[in-house]
Amino acid sequence: MSGVVVVGSANVDLVTNAPRMPVPGETLLGTRFEQLFGGKGANQAVAAALLGSSVTMVAKLGEDSLGEASMANFKTLGVDASFISTTSDAASGVAQITVDQTGQNEIVIVAGANGLLSAADVEAAAPAFERSTVLLTQLEVPLPTTIAALRAGRRAGLMTVFNSAPAPTEPLPDELYPLCDIICPNETETALLTGMPTNTLKECEAAARAIIAKGAKQVVLTLGSRGCMLVSGKDAPVHVPLPTDMTDIKVADTTGAGDGFLGAFAHLVAHGLPLKEALEGAVRVASISVQRRGAQSSYPTSKELPQEWRDVVAAYAPKTVPPPLPKVTAASRATSLPATFKGSSKMKLKQDAAFEAVDKYVMSGMLVGIGTGDTAGFAIERLAERLKQGVLERVRAVPTSAKTEAKLREAGIPTVSFETQAPIDVAITSADSVDTCGNVIKGGKGALLREKLVQAQASKYIVAVDQPKTQGKFGFSYPIPVEVAPFYAQRTLRLICTLPSLGQCDAQLRYGDAPAGMPGVGAAKPFYTDNGNFIVDIFCTAPLVDVTKAAAELKATTGVVDHGLFTTIPGQTVILVGAEEGVTTIDAKPPPRSIEQPKTWLLLAVGVAACVVLARSR
Repeated sequence: MSGVVVVGSANVDLVTNAPRMPVPGETLLGTRFEQLFGGKGANQAVAAALLGSSVTMVAKLGEDSLGEASMANFKTLGVDASFISTTSDAASGVAQITVDQTGQNEIVIVAGANGLLSAADVEAAAPAFERSTVLLTQLEVPLPTTIAALRAGRRAGLMTVFNSAPAPTEPLPDELYPLCDIICPNETETALLTGMPTNTLKECEAAARAIIAKGAKQVVLTLGSRGCMLVSGKDAPVHVPLPTDMTDIKVADTTGAGDGFLGAFAHLVAHGLPLKEALEGAVRVASISVQRRGAQSSYPTSKELPQEWRDVVAAYAPKTVPPPLPKVTAASRATSLPATFKGSSKMKLKQDAAFEAVDKYVMSGMLVGIGTGDTAGFAIERLAERLKQGVLERVRAVPTSAKTEAKLREAGIPTVSFETQAPIDVAITSADSVDTCGNVIKGGKGALLREKLVQAQASKYIVAVDQPKTQGKFGFSYPIPVEVAPFYAQRTLRLICTLPSLGQCDAQLRYGDAPAGMPGVGAAKPFYTDNGNFIVDIFCTAPLVDVTKAAAELKATTGVVDHGLFTTIPGQTVILVGAEEGVTTIDAKPPPRSIEQPKTWLLLAVGVAACVVLARSR
């Protein structure tokens, strides 16, 4: 998959050219008027589509002539409009844009139908998220909708990109930042987000780090004629200047240049380019855009990029690969991914982690527990390969779901049922989210109780994930699944919402075959686990303060069969993370000791000492 999904605005731009910007109360004679298609979301979608990406737009238009024209424009430019809905409650959005003779612009937006795009529209677009790699969001639709889109992107394992434009008029909620892999503001927006100056590159870096401190993984700060800057954690910032052949260009119109930058960036990342190379290409596209008038009309196609850039993109494009080598080598691991997955970096990272788990922890004669999902499928593939090669012998497996059991049988790996009560040497599974202490959220596919039983029986519990699944803290970037008894399920749901450790939260019954966090739009029946139970997905509004306490409270709730919080067990739990630079390990850490406990023991000790002193004085 190399697609891009954009959740955002679609406007019609009413563009007026004037010799300069009017001052308040002044009337100027303009030099030109145009009616063009725009909206930050639509611009970004078109920019990516023109470069060759498969792009899906999630938006809302009015039931009017402007809406009809916008829909036709999307289809003409190759943007999938399947998830663009219409409404009779508002007109299509418009933007009044004034451009002066230097190319600078001022914009006034009337949101119209954009203001009615909702979280339900995002949920309905779940298929678009599943087939994409990158999500683009902005601030021209309601903020709760943008947050819902970022959550959906996080659940689907997409790179989540948030463009903080138009400039926010009030502080953004804390819950937004950790949902963003990349936040992309310009200098003005960065100053508004942080209250810090952005006049120099050093000031820009400091402000970007303040944004990262709020939970965002990385910041791409656009700097106009100075290019852009990538700031990531403790790494040195990467400044990407304008291309050397474009430093003396004549600026005609800066309208939509930032959107062209983001669309190009999403396209290049979705096609496998590393961040620095993707940013260099995005700066080039934006530099081409400002030399032309309009927004969407200014964006280049892939054929308009220099040949060397097309060669760079082609170098990262999916290629047909030979079958795996007979020996277990780094080369075989790198080339054994099926051709259908080569365009998906997250699938490759999952495979790397699963292969590492099998190669490092499974030995001949072992009983191996196998989880559920794509990563478990890769582990089964590797087990079958090594058994066929003779590297492993006499390996049996305990499946955690009916789907996993079917995959094991298809691969020719003997299975053992739970009823044997046999101790499991090593269990290999995946996760929906992992925190820095090695705690895990599982259950997106519904196998909760069986996964817990396998964890309890396993001497070693290996969790293999791709890097996008790792979080500083969790509880709100991915919902917590809870398996509940069907009897009085709604009562159990309400009890869950009152648990102190979860803070403010919303709980939803999962319907149909919907993945975690998607309530199952249009589904008539609840989702059933292999054990015949329901799943309730919990959406927290803030990170969990105490994962162990939350797990205990959920387990103690009447009606709860089990939950998706798998707390770390030092010495047993190992987290393997597939990343671009290779597979790394997160060491499982014991839960932090309560601060109150030492104080209690200290008071007790003081009390005992006082009693001894009194006894001796008598």
